[in-house]
Parts: sequence; structure tokens; C-alpha cells
Amino acid sequence: MAVFLAVLASGGWRWLSLSKPTPTASKRYENCSRKESLVITIPAPRTISADRRRTLYFNAQRHFLTVSDDLHTTFSFDREGRLLGAFLDGINYRRGLCGDILMKRVGVAEGKLRRMLTPDERRQLLSLVGAHLVTFREYARHAAGVEVCAWLDRALTWDVARLEAEREAFYSIYKPISILPPDQYLSLVLQAAEGCSWNRCTFCSLYRDRRFRIKSPAEFRHHVQQVKAFIGAGISLRRSIFLGDANALIIPQPRLRELLAIVHDEFPLGVPGGMKGVYAFLDIFGAEQKTRDEYREMRDAQVKRVYLGLESGDEQVFRLLNKPGSPAACIEAVRTIKAAGINVGIILLAGAGGTRLASAHVARSLDALAAMNLSDGDLVYVSPLIVSPDSPYMQSLREAQSEPLDAAAARKQLERLKSGARSVCGSGVKAALYHLEEFIY
Repeated sequence: MAVFLAVLASGGWRWLSLSKPTPTASKRYENCSRKESLVITIPAPRTISADRRRTLYFNAQRHFLTVSDDLHTTFSFDREGRLLGAFLDGINYRRGLCGDILMKRVGVAEGKLRRMLTPDERRQLLSLVGAHLVTFREYARHAAGVEVCAWLDRALTWDVARLEAEREAFYSIYKPISILPPDQYLSLVLQAAEGCSWNRCTFCSLYRDRRFRIKSPAEFRHHVQQVKAFIGAGISLRRSIFLGDANALIIPQPRLRELLAIVHDEFPLGVPGGMKGVYAFLDIFGAEQKTRDEYREMRDAQVKRVYLGLESGDEQVFRLLNKPGSPAACIEAVRTIKAAGINVGIILLAGAGGTRLASAHVARSLDALAAMNLSDGDLVYVSPLIVSPDSPYMQSLREAQSEPLDAAAARKQLERLKSGARSVCGSGVKAALYHLEEFIY
């Protein structure tokens, strides 16, 4: 009897065959569960021999269903029956709650291809998934359990028209969710504020489509209840709350206190089976305005990690990016946050400053990380700089008499920042890639 590990991560589902259940296999699972964003030990799958060439696998877990045809074609669904992801012909697909579908393919000439499907491609893929589901449901009728059959029936109600109509429903509840930290891709986003309070960084256009505003308690509670109704039983897959948008913790403390109280009213937090905590972005200027006591209050309200975009520890690069605050202010803000008992996630930009400032960018960014005294539970993310040729950043770069790094140099700098972060921060701090093109919500 085989045991499989199903890994749901940014690349979709991976299946790893293990030996029959033994203490060694169990130990391997325990080790994996601490390293992966979501790793589930799957009991020996039910198999149905559709014919001599095919075996179908049905794996119903607490939060998701995985169906695989010979482990070559795989689909996953949440408890509502919504499509989460697919693996077809060597290509991974992930569907967001917004209705978009991200395609990722490795092994191509460019190394890795990532892009959103066009509307026509998206509908074609959803039609194909629906056709597979009809076949899976027919075979499941003969041998699979009641739970699997009921789950497949729910999935079949999500035809192309219903899945496409959900896009409109999503955008009636949310402003576009532009980005999340990678460890929060499976969080439940609640937009306590909309937009970015600064919104003038030369390299970022993620929030230029909306003005910054803070929701009233009544409006926020209504938003939360709409989100819960929209996601339905699929909420079981979401294990934390992400308070959006770009800079939610800049909200003045009296209002923030009210909004966090609403989160506690609507969700179990910090208890077995409940949400694991609240996470949010904060810019450096906003971080400077909060006191240690205010951060302690946030900690007591189950705020677990605050993400700050340092981007660069070099003053000149920092000014090119037009970030609020300064690298020195970021260091002090991080120390204050950590002294209150909250973890941090620090974001660096690979490629910032271009050729002329490359060495200073790497060296002073690592110096800044070292000065923050990061520890267990803290994260460092390195994100490739992605800007359009006509962005304000490119104009600033030319004025600084610098040029963008070429692709090879940018990759090399990214690896230097990651390895350098691991070196200066110690083994308890994880350093990882943060790629904007990997994100979908």
C-alpha cells in the first residue's frame, strides 16, 4: 500500500512516492511539514482501473480534494468545489479567487514561463476541466466513497459560466489584491484600507488605480461578512488573516483597534482550529509613527508578522526608489516591532540602483539586515525589480548615470542577496525569492 505526499505550493501540486507506511516515512512527513507551506500526508489513494492504461486517484482531505489521472493530469478543488489548480501536459495552472488563471511552465528556453491566461484560454481550460470531471464522476460512482462523490458533484456545479460570473462577484467585494508576501498566498485577505498611503515610489504602480482610504468599522464589518459569504466552505483552506491593502497598519491606533476587534468577532484567532493570526504590510514612515506599546497591543490582538519594504540599505538607491523614510529609520522601526514581540518580513529589491550602484546596494542592504537583529520567525524576501521602460524609476536611474542590470547580472545579484541574508541573519531566518509574476489571489 503506497503513501503519497501532496504538496500545494506556488508551483501547484507535486506528488512524491514514499515507501509503505513506516516510522521512517512518518518522520519524513514531520520534517516536510515544517518546511513546506502546506504538506499533507495522503492515505493510500482509492484507485479505479478505468482501463488497462489508466488509474484514477481520488484523495479527499479536510480542506481540498485532489483527483489525478495516472498522476499525469491532476486537479484540485476547495470544499466549495471551486477549481484551485491543475497540472496538464507538463504545465501548472493556478486559479485565483479573482477568477484569473496563472500558467507556469518550466524547462522552456527562457528557463521558466509565467503568465496569465487570456480570457479565451481561461475558458478553454475550464471547459477541459469540466469534461474531465464528468469522466471522473462516472468512475467514482462505482467505487469511490460518498464524500468523494459529493465533492465531485459540487465541483460539477462550477461550470464555465458560473466560474466566470464569480469574477464580477469578487470585484464587487474587493479592490484588486495587487500583491501578498509568498507565505501569505493562502491567507484570507480583508481590506481594512484600500490603496497605499504613500503611493509615490518610482518603481511601483500596483496601487495607482485607487486612492488611499480607511474603512469605517461598519463598512469593514460588512466587507468581512461579504468575504465570508463569497468564499463559503472554501475558507477552510485559509489559515491566516492578511489585513490589506498596502499599508493597513498605518491606520491610527483607535480605528485599528476597532477593526481588529471586528476580525476577532468574525473569526476564531489564536485557538486550535482557528486562524493562525493577522499579518500586514507597513511602510517605514508608518512604522516610525507607532510606539512600542501600540505594537504590543497589536501583538495581543494576534498580529504575528509585519512586512516592510526596505528595498535597499543604500541611501542613494533608496532615494532613487522614492521610498518614504530611510534605511536607518527602517532599522529602528524593526527593532521596535521585534521588541514588542512581533516578527517581521523584510523585502529587498534585486536590481535596484542598476550597474553603477550594484555593489553599494548589496553591501549596505546586508549591513542593514545585520543591524536589525533578526531572529527565528523573521523572513527576508528578495524580489526581482520589474519596471516598465517609461516608469519614473527608469528616468531617475538615467539621471543617476546608471543602467539597468542585464538578466544574468540581476539573477546573480538576487542570489548574492539571498545567500548574504542567510549569512548575516543566521539559521533561524529564512531568505527566499519573492516574484511578482508568481502571485495570484
